[in-house]
Amino acid sequence: MGNTKNEIKKKLSEAKLDYKEVGGWSSFKSGQLLWQIIQKSFASYWNNANVECFEAKYGTKDTEKLANKLIAVAAKNSSILGGITGAAISTDEIVTIVTGGEGVVGLPANIAIAVTGIGAETIILIRFQLQMVANLGKLYGVPLDPDDPEDILTIFAFALGGSAADAAGKFGMKVGGKLAGRTAKAVFKKETLAALKRIAAKVGIKIFQRSIVKYTIPIASIGIGTVLNYASTKTVAKIATKHFKQRSKEFGSDKDATVAVGTPVTR
Repeated sequence: MGNTKNEIKKKLSEAKLDYKEVGGWSSFKSGQLLWQIIQKSFASYWNNANVECFEAKYGTKDTEKLANKLIAVAAKNSSILGGITGAAISTDEIVTIVTGGEGVVGLPANIAIAVTGIGAETIILIRFQLQMVANLGKLYGVPLDPDDPEDILTIFAFALGGSAADAAGKFGMKVGGKLAGRTAKAVFKKETLAALKRIAAKVGIKIFQRSIVKYTIPIASIGIGTVLNYASTKTVAKIATKHFKQRSKEFGSDKDATVAVGTPVTR
């Protein structure tokens, strides 16, 4: 537990620099930050996900058992992250966020420093969940193209619900079914890209708003951050698992099928 906690603290420190570098809140609001995290991190997680390694580490070849293990690790790390962040945010910062946050949405520049810690936590939480999604996708033998974020946005949008899920639904995304036609996507590439970025903006804002809200209760924020991070990761896992099981039926159950551009699933 100690080593994991220290590793997460280190990730948080690094993420604070990432948060500032990409433009902070304005980047979340525009949808660019989530888009960048997906493009920057997911390819690495996808390429590093290896089913044989999962089998050796957890001593089983049973897909469902492996999925449960991967989900449990992600949920545990997310809950530790929530506890660390809750303990680090001062009452003064919380008061500043609540009184100056303009309903959480239009955070002014003069309190940007107060939300850097929460912004960093949001980035790490997304990365934990992205890695889990990559691992589950590889485990279920579902082709995920790191350059095409539609699968990932589908999972996050429906896990969050509300306006994010509505936007995804209007675009033709749905969990447990086929995505918008690939041929149509190729023909209307610019329009598709714009739509996906709008969905990324809604998802990014929703995630960030939730991160702020869960830390705005002094003292209790440690426990709330722990519980809500755990719950949100489990929700993402549930949606991802449902999505991948349906997708795997579309692509067949052959474990030697190609899962990404030239990348075989190893079993």
